[in-house]
Amino acid sequence: MLKRLHLKNFTVFADADFEFVQGLNVIVGTNGTGKSHVLKLGYVAARVTARILGDEILAPGPRNWEVYLSQRLKDVLQPEELGKLVRWGTEKNPASITAEFKGSSIENLVFNFLSTAKNPTPGGKQPVSVKKYPKQTDLSRAIFIPPKEVLTLAWLRAIYEKRLLPIDDTYPSLLDLLNEIPLRELNPVASKALKSLERILGGRIELEGERFYLISNSGRLEMNMVAEGIRKFAMLERLLRNGVLTPENVLFWDEPEANLNPKLLREMATVLAELARQGFQIILATHSMGLLKEFHILSRQKDAKLLPIKYFGLNAQPGYSTTVVTAHNFEYLPDVVALEVELEQADDLEEIFVREDQERHAENR
Repeated sequence: MLKRLHLKNFTVFADADFEFVQGLNVIVGTNGTGKSHVLKLGYVAARVTARILGDEILAPGPRNWEVYLSQRLKDVLQPEELGKLVRWGTEKNPASITAEFKGSSIENLVFNFLSTAKNPTPGGKQPVSVKKYPKQTDLSRAIFIPPKEVLTLAWLRAIYEKRLLPIDDTYPSLLDLLNEIPLRELNPVASKALKSLERILGGRIELEGERFYLISNSGRLEMNMVAEGIRKFAMLERLLRNGVLTPENVLFWDEPEANLNPKLLREMATVLAELARQGFQIILATHSMGLLKEFHILSRQKDAKLLPIKYFGLNAQPGYSTTVVTAHNFEYLPDVVALEVELEQADDLEEIFVREDQERHAENR
């Protein structure tokens, strides 16, 4: 579990603190407020931590931390140079990151880099400087699901290592996780969510060769023939069935609402809420008012198990850094632009309906 992420002078953030819960963590904000930056930075910190502390052969010294952090920051965030990730206008001060994980009470992960930092080179001095690093953690995996599904991109893994492609590392890394073989015995805490996913999908997902298929009573359907919104549920089903996604790990998801109609949006919210109730940690970014409403409804169900949920509202004014406001009820977040726009839209529609009624009455006189 990722307990806390503290950013100083990182991209659009001057000083921002995120304290996450073991459950649903919803980052809300308009374009350009840094939602994806937070997700990707948290993912990099979690992935590197799980990689180094989970490898019995890899020496857990500062050198390996610096090598892996430098490379993953470059591959995932894809700056022209690593120093470009330092907040604009504060180039004299380094970007400083602190990540705290469950089970890492000895030390947090603390690292920084300067605005002059170049991209990492094999065997050379690394641009990232690690000040502290954890000696142990309960975390074993970090999963990042980007806005676009990847089940139809199985070919990508084979050429990613050889070719310069205009995509970040989250896509091939997710493919690696999806390719893992399903477990013989499923994790009991995932059983309810898996039943819901099988109902939505009408079957289950299987990998044959380099292609994913939806296997149902109607037959075998390749992923290219499945609606893109449904493929999002298919990815989740596969990650649960092969044991990659567990309560010990953390799922980062950028815009889970993308390509979902209102009915599927409700299904997605329900599945994610069920996972959160079972102890899974999910950190997602959204600007969908529909998804926020669904989470709010689910968190207020009287007969259901308590839904651990926390909202992080990001707001940025021109010329200023992004600020973060936290709440356990999204209605208490200031400057929720999606809500403001929806209210304005409702007012505009009401005004149009009233005007049309008046025009009809005038014509009938």
